[in-house]
Amino acid sequence: MLSVNVVFFASLKEIIGQDSCVITLDLPVSIGQLKQKLANELKNGQALLDESIQSSVDFEFTRDADMISESVKEIAFFPPVTGG
Repeated sequence: MLSVNVVFFASLKEIIGQDSCVITLDLPVSIGQLKQKLANELKNGQALLDESIQSSVDFEFTRDADMISESVKEIAFFPPVTGG
């Protein structure tokens, strides 16, 4: 089992109503599977399933198919980043 800090940024933080949580995972698990687990467990967590939501593991961008390793410290979810 792995205990990992999950962080939510920007409008996603507002929708979910919290900026972070600690979750215990049974490995192996992918980013997509984690998103589904959080969607089922968190209030308004379904927002994580929007195709535009991006993720990172320990500050490295990830995709839904990427597997979470046992060395992970932090997983972040955020809406698309735009600049101007």
